[in-house]
This record gives sequence, C-alpha cells and structure tokens, in this order.
Amino acid sequence: MAHPPLACKQHRARQIAHGTWQPWADPAHVRGHVHRLLQTATFQAVSQAAQVGEKTVWEIAHGTRPVITTGTAQALLAVQPADLRPPRVDANGGMWRLRSLIAMGHTTRRITAALGSTSHIIEPLIRGDRATVATALRDDINQLFDAWWDKRPPRRTPAEKSAACRALQRAAVHNWPCPAALDEDELDTPGYKPAGRWRYAHGTSIAADDPLGKYRHQDSTLGAAGPASQTRTPSLREMTHRDGRPNASPAIRHLG
Repeated sequence: MAHPPLACKQHRARQIAHGTWQPWADPAHVRGHVHRLLQTATFQAVSQAAQVGEKTVWEIAHGTRPVITTGTAQALLAVQPADLRPPRVDANGGMWRLRSLIAMGHTTRRITAALGSTSHIIEPLIRGDRATVATALRDDINQLFDAWWDKRPPRRTPAEKSAACRALQRAAVHNWPCPAALDEDELDTPGYKPAGRWRYAHGTSIAADDPLGKYRHQDSTLGAAGPASQTRTPSLREMTHRDGRPNASPAIRHLG
C-alpha cells in the first residue's frame, strides 16, 4: 500500500500525464459556501474544520484572493455547518446591546469584566468585526443588557469618572444610541440597525459591578458596589409602550 503523500503525488502525476491536472481553482465558486459557514461560525472555526489557513478563509470571504489551490477549495467545500461547534448565532443583536451600554457610560473593560470574558472577544464584537457569537455569550449579553439598560456606571473615583466620559465620547462619535432607543422586536434580526441617534441619558441608578454573579464566589468583587444590593428592574419592553416610546415612568431621562 502506497504512503498517502506518495499516492497523492502518483495521482497528480497521472492527471498531469492525461492533461486533466488543474492545480488552481476559482475562489468565487467557494465564496458562497464560506459565507454560509460564517453565518454560524468564526473564521477561526472554519479554518480549523477545513485545516486551511485562517487568512485564506478571510481572503476568500472578502474576495481579495484571485486563486486558490484545488485542495483548499475541496477542503472548504467539504465542511458543513453541522461540523462547526460550539453553536453560534448572529452577532448583530449583541453588538448593538453592548454599544448601547457604552452609550450609557459603561466602558468595554467594565462590560468585559461583568461578562467574565476577555477583551479580544468583546472589543471586536463591539466594533462589528465578528459575524457570529457563541450562544452562551449571547445569553450573557442579553442578561447584562437587562440588568444595565437603565443604569449608569459608578463614578466613585476620578478614574471611574474619566472612564465613563471616554465611553460617552466614543458613543457620541459613532452615534450609538442608548438602550431605550433600540427596537427589541427587531434587535435580533440580522442586519438590524437602529434609527435613533446618541443622546445623553441619566439612567435611574448605579449599575452593579457583577450583575451576572460571575464573581459571586470569589473573595473580591469588581468594585465597591457588589451584586448583593441589587434588585430586579423591569426590562426595556416592560418600560416602553408598544410603539417604542418610554412610559411616563422617569426610568430614563434623555437630554439634548
């Protein structure tokens, strides 16, 4: 029995001899399949499943690679959505939820800590560089949004005040609206983009540092205000009319 690499070379030699060898493939034929895979997975996951370079997957998806090897095309076409784990969902809703929290003054660092995640996952998600997100992280983002949507970050120290100001400035520059301006009925629709613009919001109170209980069993919390003092607040849907206007309750006061 021939060694696999040797057998592959022999097969290629026979194709060359018969004039049927085609070492290159048009990536346009593969691009649509890659796009379907990226609806439920990251570039890294597709790369690992097909055993090809992550940069290659990115270039094929963005149409910047003119040709690819036939082997690369075959490897990518062989990967099916069911082969990709863990389950992932569209990242658009999570992106706008996190952006709206920044519009309330919460920093990426504070959001990342509350989610028990890392900046190299959360920051690209906020920037819009991730097409999908793990289902578990999506669920945590939804919980954090429900806990913080009407609350501002603490400003106990000069550092906290400065961080909140930078978050507000970032949201203002990019025109990211506050949570009350998001349409929850459409928020999780792929491609959804809010019509509202950024407006300064006071919020109702100070947000807990650890609303999801990620650090509940550790010796220290993320800050002076721990999760024990928190009570449940109504969700955004409960605090708005069906047409999206805030109820008469002073839960959120927009200025300017």
